[in-house]
Amino acid sequence: MPAYTLESQLPFGLLVRADFPGQTIAGISAAQLTEWVQAHRILIFRGFELFDKTPFALYAQQLGEPLQWPFGAINELKVKADAKNYLYTPSAVPLHWDGAFIGRIPYLIFFQCVKAPRAEDRGGTTFADTGRALARATAAQRARWAKATLRYRTEKIVHYGGTLTQRLLQAHPVTGEPTLRFAEPVRDLNPVSVEVLGATPAEQADLIAELQAALYAPEVFYIHSWQDNDIVLADNHVLLHGRDAFLNPNERHIQRINLLARPAHGGLAQFLKNSKTLRRTEFLIAEIPIFLIPIFLSAEDFRFLKTPVLYVGLAGIYLLFNFGDMVNAYADRRVDAVYKSHLSNAIFELGGPGVRWQMRASVAGTVLISIWLTQHTGRWQFVPLTLIGWALGFQYSWRPIHFKSRGLWQLSALWAVIFFGPMAYTGSLVTRFPKPAVLTLAAAYGLLQVGVLMLNNAEDYTEDRAAGLHTAIVALGLHRSMRVAQALTSGAGLLVLGSFAYLFRAEKLPKAAYGALLPLAGAVAYVAQGYETVNRKIADLDEVAATAVLKENGMRVPQWLKATAYTSLLAASVLFAARVLRPKPALA
Repeated sequence: MPAYTLESQLPFGLLVRADFPGQTIAGISAAQLTEWVQAHRILIFRGFELFDKTPFALYAQQLGEPLQWPFGAINELKVKADAKNYLYTPSAVPLHWDGAFIGRIPYLIFFQCVKAPRAEDRGGTTFADTGRALARATAAQRARWAKATLRYRTEKIVHYGGTLTQRLLQAHPVTGEPTLRFAEPVRDLNPVSVEVLGATPAEQADLIAELQAALYAPEVFYIHSWQDNDIVLADNHVLLHGRDAFLNPNERHIQRINLLARPAHGGLAQFLKNSKTLRRTEFLIAEIPIFLIPIFLSAEDFRFLKTPVLYVGLAGIYLLFNFGDMVNAYADRRVDAVYKSHLSNAIFELGGPGVRWQMRASVAGTVLISIWLTQHTGRWQFVPLTLIGWALGFQYSWRPIHFKSRGLWQLSALWAVIFFGPMAYTGSLVTRFPKPAVLTLAAAYGLLQVGVLMLNNAEDYTEDRAAGLHTAIVALGLHRSMRVAQALTSGAGLLVLGSFAYLFRAEKLPKAAYGALLPLAGAVAYVAQGYETVNRKIADLDEVAATAVLKENGMRVPQWLKATAYTSLLAASVLFAARVLRPKPALA
């Protein structure tokens, strides 16, 4: 338990000063911090050691659910040369509340100061206590404010934007006290307009001026002048905040985490939400072709749709995917607290024992299903495929093998556990054993998709290397890995096309049917051109700059996966349709 002294601040706030150096606030309970912040609005911790990024995110998790932004949980507030939003400039930031344009308003804002500006350069963070402003207002003002509804508009740039309509007077969702939900107009990069609904232009200007006068009154307005290593926790509902303009822009660096209030009692809905999060249902759109392509390539007709084997088997393979996703999220829960905070938070809320119970249940379910499939089909491969999938899924993320940290073996494990194994499994649901040509296509398809995923893995290069993970990208090096990915996707794409052409020829499909391969050829070319562009951009950059470029291009990965997956599924569907529609030989 750290030793500290408490000092009340004016006009509001509590300063928690460390009694001696070298301490962290990690020993102060989340319950204590919540009690203090509800009483004092803002907490300033001074003289304590800062957190590293991962411990910062993990400690914040105890206070609420970290809000996941495209860049992760931690917003690095520092000036950027190519800033598209005024937050990343040295300009003043008007009073506002966080989360306005994303539909999820944080309860708490957690700051830590990596580098403070000099006092004469200003750059303090401003806070206005709307509860105090309401308490000081006249009855006429409160009545006027209670009737007001405001509409905010801004272009969506960086991580928020759009149109928002809010009542001005709102109850605090946690404490129930009245608050003002107000943001000042912005006349800078990414301007924000404010409109008072149902009011004339003059009335709108008067109301905004009245609110600004109330919020900037000395009795309710506080400016926090940062010092190195300051840690600040503020209530985002009752307080509005902004920033004073500052000089020497490279001398100010604040890290911020936004924290949503957790339900007082999670209940079944919260359990289901977190369980769904760990199962990565967002990947289902890319998993459907993995399941269906070998089925269409192997089935002779529609009779497979009438058997329970198909549906039980699909449930089994989906459970196996769920197991792999849960294991990976559980193993990476500390690293994910920074960049995939929704996964880490789901594990925090479910609790370690709860997650492990779900993993065991998934394993048991897949094994039982594989035994049932073997008994009902007489096909021996389901049990070994399930056990191999289970072992690879577990050892991808955990020691002693830990394929994720075994260099190029990582790619082999991904290929086997996500693509080739599941495709052999689902193909076996409709035929005694998939034909060699189908397995060849599955192997090539897996290589193509692994090549696409290498860009996704490259986004984590800096974090993986810092965490000591010897991933395939780390083993190859950033630049070389992207060249390998380009070669792999191009070569495997051609092999997929060749495999489909072989199957079309073996089935004696008419020449017109080969047109179904054109979208796939286009998708392969699309990926190849995309990698060519990425490699050209990073060719002369150092690893830091190259990583930034790769993160900017990370959005290509879902597009590439879906493009190659669904054009492959189209080709498989055409082959299946031709097989079904082919005239059957007449009986003698």
